[in-house]
Amino acid sequence: MTVVVVVIFVALAVVFTGRNTSTAHVPATTKSSPSLSSSATGATPKFPASYSQKIDDYLTDTLDSIEQRKEGYENMRMEAQMRATSSYRIAADGTHEPVTMRNVDNVQMETGKYQLTVYCIGEGNTDIDFSIDGTSKHALLQCSADDVSQSKLNIDTDGMTSERSVTIKPSKHCESMIGYQLLYYKQQ
Repeated sequence: MTVVVVVIFVALAVVFTGRNTSTAHVPATTKSSPSLSSSATGATPKFPASYSQKIDDYLTDTLDSIEQRKEGYENMRMEAQMRATSSYRIAADGTHEPVTMRNVDNVQMETGKYQLTVYCIGEGNTDIDFSIDGTSKHALLQCSADDVSQSKLNIDTDGMTSERSVTIKPSKHCESMIGYQLLYYKQQ
């Protein structure tokens, strides 16, 4: 009887605390990343703390440079970013399931260049798709456990566009921390 009550309690806890973590989008003003613990097992992917810190350092350095209007950053602004996030979650059976991160915005965009920079550290690779209305860019980013790898994709727009999307799809065996920034470069 006690076992049944415990099982029901755990099942209810999973239902009320479970979250859909397949889409990860963190606005520029947010400093945390979504939790990717598995609601079925309670297990969280394990990475060295330095992985998250290294990616977040890149994000913070760029944001600080923009805010301080350092040379080369005068005509930029941060559009969106995602802090270091695990490329996978742990399924109920203990296997690693890749987590596709997708962000779609419907906003009026100014004339200029938009640059997506994706960062990763760990093992494996990830597909990156960046799209503004009909223009798309694609890259395959190979992650390394030794240092942060990065890929930059640029799209110019005439200011008449209203939809942009970022999709980051880790490979089946990717075990990395991933983050990104989307910057806007004002046309001069």
